[in-house]
Amino acid sequence: MALYERISQVVSLTLLGLVVYFIIELPTRTIELVFLGTPLTLVVSQRWLMALLVGGLAATGSAMVASAHPSMSRHRSGYLQTFMILPALLVILLILVLPLLVINILWWVAGIWFSGCLLWFTILAEYHTIDPRDRWYEVSHFWLNLVGFGVAFGFFVLIYQTRMRGIVTGPAMALVGGLLAAALLRAGPEQTGRTWLYAGINALVMAQAIWAFNYWRIPPLTAGFWLLLIFYLFVGLAQQQILGRLTRQALIEFASIAAIGLIAIITLAP
Repeated sequence: MALYERISQVVSLTLLGLVVYFIIELPTRTIELVFLGTPLTLVVSQRWLMALLVGGLAATGSAMVASAHPSMSRHRSGYLQTFMILPALLVILLILVLPLLVINILWWVAGIWFSGCLLWFTILAEYHTIDPRDRWYEVSHFWLNLVGFGVAFGFFVLIYQTRMRGIVTGPAMALVGGLLAAALLRAGPEQTGRTWLYAGINALVMAQAIWAFNYWRIPPLTAGFWLLLIFYLFVGLAQQQILGRLTRQALIEFASIAAIGLIAIITLAP
């Protein structure tokens, strides 16, 4: 089966699940519990289960497309998993955000169409980053970085604006930050171990960051930019380390970016 046909099938099935998600009304359930002496009230929506199922469908399809590449090695379980992360989180984020943006049926159809295009090009870009000799490698890598950091920003804002305790937002931030770091740090099958190692460290860093930001009452968008800057700096430095390019010049460049980012956030923050 041709590459474009495989991707189109995955996107079509995912969009079908997305449409079903918005059509079917599912009940919610409230769970009250005490964790480490802290009372918690969790609202478990069956819509979340649907979101995870649709995201899982996108993840499975992405792995299927990547596994069809002739350059994929035999021992690729940990490496192949990194191709499942970004499409899955992208779909879940779209499911969470689209209801906030949809005003009428035309906007809803446009949102579904836009989601399909975004997912289609993301899966295609992942395929073209498997082999560094691919002529579309650089463009695809740039696209994945753009989508990856965009998805990270969206989740950071959503997690922070819940205003829940660190015992909830910390694990959520660790999960999202760690998984997205693994997707963005992917550098080939031989670097799989280091990729997941740095992703795990990033998960801890982001969990600590959201724990600190929970004590700082600022607008969610401002918090999202702060968290994105932290995430960007760590992922960028880790990527340079994995590729063996972490030099003094690279450190100066990232320090300059950090300074510009700090000035921009402080200046533009309400």
